[in-house]
Amino acid sequence: MTDRIWEDLLSEQDKQVIQKAGYDSEGASSWESRGTGENPMVLIIDVQQLIVGENVPILEAVEEYRTAMGEIAWDAIEHIQSFLSFARERDIPVTYTRVVPTSYDDPNHEDLAIVDPVAPEPEDTVIDKSYASAFYGTDLLSRLVRDDVDTLVIVGNSTSGCVRATTVDAQQHGFDVVLPQECIFDRIEASHKIGLLDMWMKYAEVLETAEVETYLESMGDDE
Repeated sequence: MTDRIWEDLLSEQDKQVIQKAGYDSEGASSWESRGTGENPMVLIIDVQQLIVGENVPILEAVEEYRTAMGEIAWDAIEHIQSFLSFARERDIPVTYTRVVPTSYDDPNHEDLAIVDPVAPEPEDTVIDKSYASAFYGTDLLSRLVRDDVDTLVIVGNSTSGCVRATTVDAQQHGFDVVLPQECIFDRIEASHKIGLLDMWMKYAEVLETAEVETYLESMGDDE
């Protein structure tokens, strides 16, 4: 059973609402908000140098880049690295996004590079974006349709920003979304927990990484 990391933020009334309204078992009432398909893709959101920074406490990391998350990011990257290896071994396709802020004239600036432990392989697609959602102003949707992808397994950051925006857009475009919670991070703990809660209630499966790996393993069993 998944460890719901947001439970400590909920009042007793919140817990009762979630249970009585059926969010714990069914998700959103207006659409199919949880599920897993037969053709998943791993989408790695913005795990870049200017967002990750050095492996130091976040209050030190922001001294170099104001957007950096330091140890918070590196703790998640350790999980992402292992999960990515697992997915690759099972031939699950992998796509990356990079945010390219308007303040950068050079899209190849070292600050924008995806960090080495989870760097793309030559065959991987890397999509540059300017806004929160990986769908907005990019060709991601057409790529997913062309490749017959029905499920996005999303990792990276930030929970309350780009991950959430991409998750909502994916759901609205008819894709299932799976979030391995240890592989997602945010600079603010409350935002991280509430972001996962909101997405779990309305837009996505939020699972422990081991549970997601079991799902991906079952894709291989069907071949």
